Amino acid sequence: MFKLIIAGLGWWGKVMIQRLSSSKKVKIVNLIEPYPDKEALQLAKNFNFDISNDFEQAVKSIDFDGIVLCTPNSFHKDQTILCANLKKNVFCEKPLSLIPSDVKEMIKVCKDNNVLLGVGHERRFENGWQKLKQVVENNFLGNIMYAEAHFSHDKLANLPLDNWRTDPEVAPAAGMTGMGIHLTDLMIWLFGSVKKVFATTAKRALKYETGDVVSATLVHETGLSTQITAILKTPHYQRVTIFGENGWVELVDSSHPDTPGDSEMTIRMSNGSIEKIKFNWTDTVSKNIHNFVDASTNNKDYLFTDNEKYQNIAVLDAIKRSSSDDIIVNI
Repeated sequence: MFKLIIAGLGWWGKVMIQRLSSSKKVKIVNLIEPYPDKEALQLAKNFNFDISNDFEQAVKSIDFDGIVLCTPNSFHKDQTILCANLKKNVFCEKPLSLIPSDVKEMIKVCKDNNVLLGVGHERRFENGWQKLKQVVENNFLGNIMYAEAHFSHDKLANLPLDNWRTDPEVAPAAGMTGMGIHLTDLMIWLFGSVKKVFATTAKRALKYETGDVVSATLVHETGLSTQITAILKTPHYQRVTIFGENGWVELVDSSHPDTPGDSEMTIRMSNGSIEKIKFNWTDTVSKNIHNFVDASTNNKDYLFTDNEKYQNIAVLDAIKRSSSDDIIVNI
């Protein structure tokens, strides 16, 4: 069993505990949280897990194989470097950082220590997204003309105005760090590196300083344009549409990692044929961690390349600068 520490017991850290506590691949050996709330304390008690308050002391004294960082993104670089230098594999929740040069440093230190840097983009493991990848790679639609993706919900719409998710310094460009970054990861995975970005944000309903709507156009190295949108104040909505010269594919999701639901894909070809495919919900959180464990211990392929990890943060940074300064940003 792969011995795992989970650091950071906010909302997502608690989801990680609940999903992984019955895993046959990993064993949670410790939790780290300097200020555990009542729910975290009860969760630890229910599963008989110890909570450590000091990060550095815990990782230097506990026997473990890898750590999941559900900590604030401003801590990710230093915590990754500390654990990598201890020869421990690091799975870091998104975003890896807000600073592209930090990600380069994180990748390098993990490579130098022969450990894996994982990233929390569990949506790549959704059945529908993997089918999209297959459709694109098989050239089923012919030359890709354009693609767009939306990921919007109101799960974060009632936060107090002093919550960190409303602060543009740590959560820039409205819903980018919570939702939009999954979509840019998808576009990079499907269509390759991005060379320039133009983005806008708006404040339509919420009083969050960071805004509540973000939309960005990505121009890929191939010349393809794609677009992503994330909204923080609307009922749950997820859609990806890819237009090819010979047909289009649309995936509509009704699920979220913490609210299971089905997805449906429609493929419409120029000859008039229409195919509909239904996908059942799958536990992508565990799949992502299990892929990380397999790649760490069995030399199996990891679903994310180092360039994709770096590119997504470079795109995030470009969206932040573009929306703030109303300019096109070259990457």
